[in-house]
Amino acid sequence: MFQKILLAVDGSVKNRAAVSKALSMAKESGGKVTAVFVEDIGYRLVPTYYSIAEIDETAQKVFSFVRSEAEAMEVEVDYKVAIGHAAKDIAMLSRDYDVVVCGTRGQSGVKRMVFGSVSDYLTKNASGTTVIVNN
Repeated sequence: MFQKILLAVDGSVKNRAAVSKALSMAKESGGKVTAVFVEDIGYRLVPTYYSIAEIDETAQKVFSFVRSEAEAMEVEVDYKVAIGHAAKDIAMLSRDYDVVVCGTRGQSGVKRMVFGSVSDYLTKNASGTTVIVNN
């Protein structure tokens, strides 16, 4: 089974099913989860200032659900924070893991075409297995 599980988190309610799935996979296999939050800078025409303190505060909020669920299930979790492009950064990190677990926001049509989809990108570009969890 999977020993090294990379869990992409964004703090949304829809992401909670992915958190549960990754923690369950780790519990069943005796594996370890690394939860990663990427402050997505997107593509901006104007330079944007990012406060490390604000990003850290956001990450702690995002990780709070993961932390509480992991403690309840007695699963070990490491935490990583990155600033960049979520889909590309997670795909790059996936090289060091057996599986990537992420949720889907359920976007469709024009919105998906314009903004893209992290889960779609990961299914095509992540190393190894990618598990997409629908809410």
